Amino acid sequence: MFARPRSFSILYGIQRTLLSIFYLISVVTVFWLIFFLLHDVLQTGGTVLILVSIVYLVFIVLGYSIIHVISYIPSNLAGAFDPLKNGIADKSIESSTDFAGKLAEFMCVFFNFAFFDIQHAMVSIQGQELVSSSGLAMEIADLESGKLEEFAGSIKDTAYYGKIKTDSGAHHLYVIPIIFGERRLGFIGLTTQQKLWRIFIHLLNEFENDFVDDQVVHILNRESDTIS
Repeated sequence: MFARPRSFSILYGIQRTLLSIFYLISVVTVFWLIFFLLHDVLQTGGTVLILVSIVYLVFIVLGYSIIHVISYIPSNLAGAFDPLKNGIADKSIESSTDFAGKLAEFMCVFFNFAFFDIQHAMVSIQGQELVSSSGLAMEIADLESGKLEEFAGSIKDTAYYGKIKTDSGAHHLYVIPIIFGERRLGFIGLTTQQKLWRIFIHLLNEFENDFVDDQVVHILNRESDTIS
């Protein structure tokens, strides 16, 4: 999906390997302790051991999935977002509308995890019409655009807008205000199948603050220079 410098790839691979080894050792150790407690100390039957093992296995899979998401995003987000920054620098992204479309598409492609899956995104910059990643997002935008803009103007961080229903089913809608200093530049709306955990909401805040707002300023300044 994106190119990463070789040296960084090596370090990232080592980090992931060490994390996986540590997780595996921890899982085996805890399982041995549980087995010893149930079998040798409490002397429970085989049925209980099997049920406990299945439940433990489920938690192992869920735990590793969460670790994968949390460790993957910070290490890969900068490299994945770099083509958008390059597009602004080389002027292949010419306008705020172009950037809004690229940003909406990017968020759906990158944030595609079991516990953090952005299905649809829509972006409005400087009060312009919402640019959407899909037909469903456009449908939501048509229904909620005025309300979304008003809601975005009342918040400072990513906030839960509510559960909305469309022809394709129910979706959880979140709004991220785009703010640079004290200047409000627009907002991002996104939908997910399930409500996001707080840690992922914080990640969205960091994403807007570290990657999005300054690029919006660059593109708006360019548009302003072009007009003048």
